[in-house]
Amino acid sequence: MAYRDELEKCPRCSADLVDAGSVRGCAACGGQWVPAQVLQDMAVNMQIVAKPIRLRWQRDAKPKQVLRCPTCGEPMETWKLYEVPIDRCATHGLWFDRDELMTVLLACCQFES
Repeated sequence: MAYRDELEKCPRCSADLVDAGSVRGCAACGGQWVPAQVLQDMAVNMQIVAKPIRLRWQRDAKPKQVLRCPTCGEPMETWKLYEVPIDRCATHGLWFDRDELMTVLLACCQFES
């Protein structure tokens, strides 16, 4: 089992990220750090009848503030997922600001049904 000497920091407000099931959350700003496969699993499991889903990623032509990955510290790219701007580290995961994860999952279910 891997051991972390310190907690990862929120890329938005620098508070400690805490484990919240299969994601890590920021109690200060409400953001969530989600591994890409976990997002895929969440989207599939929210379907009335679970079925494969292809998430519809688009590059964001007007990126918001560049955030750094809480795992590796590298700058994340801004992408849009169902028109919601998401910060993405291709190696470690996705940053969702408050309510963005819920918005994406609801949009995914409506779009894919």
